[in-house]
Amino acid sequence: MTDTTGKIRLGFVGGDHLHFNDLLKHALACPTAEVVGAVIDDDELRAWFEEQYPDLRTFDNAEAFYAADPQAIVTCANNRDAAGVVEEAARRGVHVMKEKPMAASLAIAEQMATAAARHGTRLMVNWPNNWSPAIQHLKTLVDEGAIGKVWQIHHRAGHGGPPQGYLSGSPIGRVGWDWLIDRDRNGGGAAVDFCSYGAALSRWLMGQPSAVTGVGGRYSKEFFTVEDNAVMILAYPKGHTITEGTWTQPAMPVKIPAMIYGDRGAIALMSNTELKIATQGVPGQHSSLPIEGETIVAPELPAHYASAIAYFTWCLLNDEPFTGIVAPEISRDTQEILEAGLLSMQSGGAVSLPLPAFLD
Repeated sequence: MTDTTGKIRLGFVGGDHLHFNDLLKHALACPTAEVVGAVIDDDELRAWFEEQYPDLRTFDNAEAFYAADPQAIVTCANNRDAAGVVEEAARRGVHVMKEKPMAASLAIAEQMATAAARHGTRLMVNWPNNWSPAIQHLKTLVDEGAIGKVWQIHHRAGHGGPPQGYLSGSPIGRVGWDWLIDRDRNGGGAAVDFCSYGAALSRWLMGQPSAVTGVGGRYSKEFFTVEDNAVMILAYPKGHTITEGTWTQPAMPVKIPAMIYGDRGAIALMSNTELKIATQGVPGQHSSLPIEGETIVAPELPAHYASAIAYFTWCLLNDEPFTGIVAPEISRDTQEILEAGLLSMQSGGAVSLPLPAFLD
């Protein structure tokens, strides 16, 4: 085990993702990270970050950045181009954290994982909900059998989506939205952006499904060509998951919690820190009658779960594997689920897993 008092020399390569600013803030505040620079190829976006963070070294190309000798990088490059970032870092022996989801396609996800494995580097995919005490405690409760065998998950995620005037807004919005609504760079639209959360949660709690059915389309946003809403149904031999993603949610009068159903009870994710659990009531009880549940405040997480950056650097310093939703194999399988769902939207029928990834 390595010295836990040290720091990882950490850089950023690619500033496309809308989460980039928050990740940079976390890195600059992280006691186990030394930020050595950021590669931002868009001139206006780079200038914005230089103004916000005067002490941050910025670069317009990766070659100059790597002279700063980073041990690890975070990439917020778009889902297509991140593969090249991972491959270049791996060749240099540099570890990578990619912001969710893993890639624009299963083939690209496989390319990234293979590059890291070939060069003996580490790859983590950050899902922001992994740092929620409630979701970590949910996994503990499920593993302990608190609600019996999990047979269904219902997850909804979304917001109002890209504004029509995003091109004339801030450079963060201009860059961040522009690739998200480009099928080639993102892999899809709201399905990839938001159905991914429920797909990753389902893979983590229930394993890989046997088939996926997807429904979606552009229902409202006429200024782009990808889907603005989608639903995917993940079929298991004895269970299913419903994961919804939307970019057209104008308001939310009632927050819909993620629901996890077992054969002896159910758990609702109420907030970042609170869950509600109900166990089996009277047999035959009408489903519209609520069973009084118990509200649970999730235990605080260890310090290295404070953020994705804290966890990524802690694992590297301590030679610990990446576990939970951020484990690369979870994200690889999530990518397969998303791809099957998108194929289903095109064909109108269920798509079986595994996909024939090596038969192209």
